[in-house]
Amino acid sequence: MGGTLDYDEAEARQEEAIYSTPAAVARRERVRDLFAPEPGDKVLSIGCGPGFEPAEIGWTVGNAGHVHGIDRSKAMLELARARCAPLPQVTLAQGNADDLPVADGSVDAAVAVQVFEYLESVDSALSELARVLRPGGSAVVCDADFSSLVWRSPNPERMARVLDAFDDHCPHPRLGSRLAPHLRGAGLTIDRVEPNAIVNTSLDDTFAAHLMAFIEDYAADHEASGQQRHRPGPMTSENRRPTGRPFSVSRSTATSFTSPRSGLSVPTTDCAVALTHTHNSIGFGPICRYPQCEVCTSSGTSVISGYRTTGG
Repeated sequence: MGGTLDYDEAEARQEEAIYSTPAAVARRERVRDLFAPEPGDKVLSIGCGPGFEPAEIGWTVGNAGHVHGIDRSKAMLELARARCAPLPQVTLAQGNADDLPVADGSVDAAVAVQVFEYLESVDSALSELARVLRPGGSAVVCDADFSSLVWRSPNPERMARVLDAFDDHCPHPRLGSRLAPHLRGAGLTIDRVEPNAIVNTSLDDTFAAHLMAFIEDYAADHEASGQQRHRPGPMTSENRRPTGRPFSVSRSTATSFTSPRSGLSVPTTDCAVALTHTHNSIGFGPICRYPQCEVCTSSGTSVISGYRTTGG
C-alpha cells in the first residue's frame, strides 16, 4: 500500500510485515512473471515501499541492469535502503508517482503495485509512467477494488459499516476494476488483465491478519460503529492514531479474552456455525483464532487486478 501514504517508523514496520507474508511474496512473484525482467534491464519500481520489490528485481537484472525505486515516504525508504544495500544495481529516491524523477523513455519496464488508488490524479500519474517507458517497454500496474474485500462476520450490517468507512482511506477504492480506460488514455496498450485473489483461512501472521489490524485502526478512528461519518482524505500519520482500539464487542456467551493490541478485556462468543471452538470478539466482529476453521475464519479476499501494458 505504498502510494502516497505518509508513514512513521512504526507504521512502515507494520507495512513491512504485510509485505513479508506468503500472499504478498506470491503476488510479487506473479508481478515479475508478467513483465519477465531479464539481466541488463532497467526497471522502475513506483511506490517501492520497504524495498522487497526493487531488491528481488535487482537480483534478476544483475549488475548489468538497474532498478530505481521511488517512494514518497522517508520511513519506507529507510527500510528499503537497508534491504537493498547489498545490491549496487538498485538505487532509491524520494519522489511522487505523478512527477517521476526519471528521464523520458529511459526504462525497459515499470511496476506499480497498489499505488495509483492512493493518488488524487490517476491520469497524470499514468501519463508519467508512459513518459518514462521506452517504446515497446512494459509495465505492470496492480490496484485493488476494495468492494471485493470479504470478511466472515455474524453481524453483516456492522461489517458493512466498517468496510464502507474503510473506503475513505484512499481516493479511488474501486480503481482495480476501472483502471483500463485510464491506461488507454495514457497511450498504453493493455496486453492482459489478471485478477489476484488473496484468501487466508487463518490469522497466523497472514496478509488478512495484518490487513484486519489496519482496517480496525482506520474504521475505529473514523467512527464506523454507527456515528457520524466524515471524509478524512488519504490516510497520513497525522490523521491516524498510532495504536488501534476495539470499537464493538459481541455479547458474551463464554469466557473473556484480553486483546494483545489494546490490553482491554473483551468477551468471547460461541462460533456462529456451532463449531466447538470460540471466537475472540474484538475489533469489528468475532475473529476466529482457530487455524483450521475454513468456515467461519475471517478471510480477507481482495481482488487486485494486474494490468500488463506496453508503451507506444
